[in-house]
Amino acid sequence: MLALLPVICAALAVAQAPPNYTAAEAAKHVGETHIFLNMAGKSPNQAFAVLIHAASAAQFSRPQQYKGRTVAVSGKIILNKGKPEIVVNSPSQISAK
Repeated sequence: MLALLPVICAALAVAQAPPNYTAAEAAKHVGETHIFLNMAGKSPNQAFAVLIHAASAAQFSRPQQYKGRTVAVSGKIILNKGKPEIVVNSPSQISAK
């Protein structure tokens, strides 16, 4: 059973960069903006990450507002390349303290 879990993280680094795509996949993602919030370290050594896909990125006009703040993130935790991650689709899933 998969559950929605709240996560509180004190350290946060914000980076706007696309994920790694193969050469064949890259053409499918031209012009997309993906937002990564890396917590407790910089990629690829972060302890945890939040991903905001291109389809939702416009809802997050100032992702840098989370940098250096304690944030609460809710969503399903998945593993991405062995690291825990939550994919966020709405600003209601993140609150800064």
